[in-house]
Parts: sequence; C-alpha cells; structure tokens
Amino acid sequence: MGGEHKIALIPGDLNGITVTMAAVKVVESMGHLLKKPINHTRFDYNADYFLAKNIKELGEEELSELKQFDQIYLGAIGDPTKIKPGILEVGILLKLRQAFDQYVNLRPVILPEGVPSIIVGKTSRDINFEICRENSEGLYVDAGWIEKKGTEEEAGYQIMKCTYKGVKRLAEYAVMRAQMRKKGAKPVIHFVFKTNVLTYAASPWQRVFDEYKKRADIEARYMHIDNFLMQMLLNPAQFDVVITENMFGDIATDAGAVIQGGIGSAVSGNINPTGKFPSMYEPIHGTAPDKWYETTKNGEYVPNTFVKEKVQEVKPEAAFLSYAMMLEQMGEKRAADALKDAALNNIRNPAYKTKKLDELVNDAIKFVRDRK
Repeated sequence: MGGEHKIALIPGDLNGITVTMAAVKVVESMGHLLKKPINHTRFDYNADYFLAKNIKELGEEELSELKQFDQIYLGAIGDPTKIKPGILEVGILLKLRQAFDQYVNLRPVILPEGVPSIIVGKTSRDINFEICRENSEGLYVDAGWIEKKGTEEEAGYQIMKCTYKGVKRLAEYAVMRAQMRKKGAKPVIHFVFKTNVLTYAASPWQRVFDEYKKRADIEARYMHIDNFLMQMLLNPAQFDVVITENMFGDIATDAGAVIQGGIGSAVSGNINPTGKFPSMYEPIHGTAPDKWYETTKNGEYVPNTFVKEKVQEVKPEAAFLSYAMMLEQMGEKRAADALKDAALNNIRNPAYKTKKLDELVNDAIKFVRDRK
C-alpha cells in the first residue's frame, strides 16, 4: 500500500480536456473524504501528439509510462479537423485495453432516482442493471483482410475472436459484481450473444453458459442480442448483470445510456480485475467539437478556432460519475458516493439545462465540501 493514489490523466482533445479538468477541480476539493491523497500526472496523448510524433498508436514509450500508475482517467479523444475518426480510437482506446488486458468494460445502466427516462412509466426501480462487455476480443481484435480492393468484387473480412478463457473470466467478474449489488435473493447473470448464427464464435459462449447454468448460487440465463435490446425497452427490471461480446456490448451499452437518462450521464470502466495493469475510466460522450470550434453556415468546423462561450454549454456530470466509478474501484467509497451525489444533484436541479459549465463545477465543489 503506497502513500497516495497515482492517477494518469489523459484529457484527450477539445472538450475531453474541458470535462477532465472540471472533474479534477472537484476532486481536489474533497481531500477530507479520501483515505489517501490523489496525485494526478497529465499526459497529452491526443491528435496533436499523434501528428507531432507521426504515429498511429501508442508505443512502448507511452505504455511504459502509463504502466507505472494505479489508474488511468481518460477525458475524450477525437478532433475531426486534425485526424479522421477511427485512428485515435484504435491507437489509444483499443491499444490500452489490449496492452493492459482491460478485459472488462463495465457499464452501469442505472436510472438515477428523480431523473426521467425516455421509456414512459419506467423509474429507477425498473432500470437498474450493469453490462459487462468483453473488452479485449470479439470483433474488435483488429484482424481481417480486404480482397480485390477497388473492384466490383471488393470484399472485406473482419474476424470475431472469442475464447473460452476470455468468456470465463468475464463471467467470473460478472458474478462478483452481482454478488456485490445484491439486487435480488440470487444473482442473475444474462449471457447475451447470437448463438443461432455465429456458430463458431458462439462455441466458447455456449460452453461457459452451460457451466454456469448448473451453479446453485446464481441464476444463469441466455438471450440473443436482438431480443436483449428489445427487452431493455420492454422489461429492463429483469436484468441484474449482463455479459456480452465486444461489439454487441458497444451497441447495447449506448442504447442503455439513452434509457438511463442520456449519453451525457453514461460512464465506462475499462477494468483489469487482477490489478496487474492499471484500469481506465472515461465518460462516454465525445469531444463535442460543435462546442469548441467556430462553424461555417454549412456546419463545418473551422480549424484552429476556439469559441470560449461555447465551452460553457458543456455538461461535466459524466466526467464526475466516471471519476466516481474509479474512486469506488480504488476503495474510496466515501469519496465516490459524494462525487456521484454531487453529479446527480446537478442533474436534478430544475435549472440544469440552462446552467453554465463553471456554475455546475462550483455547485459540485460546494456539495462535496459540505459532505462530512
């Protein structure tokens, strides 16, 4: 046990920087709630860094630096005026997930009490589950090829890799989460895949499911991904902890964000449960270039511009909530609860939509300072 929590900050681009620094301001005001102090070190791994270094992914130099930290806190990456979408996502997000074996992508789908859902009649009692997305395999292993490029017969092949080891360790983590949540008398784990079509990739999923449905301490259920997405809208209360493949989870968790109050409050933990490597936490929203750059009449962003007033429209609550998730994983539950409550207090404010960024940050700071 060290004397402090060492956190690597990767603010990213544009309003990724905005929300990261907003979260840091609030966290710096809550030292009285922490068991150990927090030491932040900033790494500007973003579009400018990739251009200056002429790289397409983080290399050994960057990975060696980040490996020294307890956790990584990511803002948001992407600047379409500098690098086309996809390069930074693969070069930073996927690179770190795989290099640091962050094999769980933890996405709560929890509607806060007092916050309306787009699903009429559903409350916080109905929408309260977690999705554990497999984060290192599936369709996102970046493996495949293109045949006959540039011809009428051009064909692209993308490999979906699913392993028994990968599914088994994800299921083990899901059971642990369900036991912690104590939602019902017995933890319920839903396995979500597409076994009727993806017959080869489904083999490890079916094998692990068959093992878990024999266990007496949990209830294991299976759903095809299309049915799961329908059931999220029709009967979300049936879910406790859900595990699914990488791409299926990517799609399902964004749908989950919408029913829990909006993508602006959704958070993600890229977790290495063993602690061998740091885990990484992030809000799900993007860098919001429309709230940074000047725009033309056609809606195009004007490179190398900055509109200070637009940044004040940015909402920082997802950044607060993702930082709170990190605090919880670090064993700082008291501080995590305070930061989470501060974010929800902002969201529940009747004037929330019209409040400026600085006001929301100051409101959160006051909230956590008053927490005993």
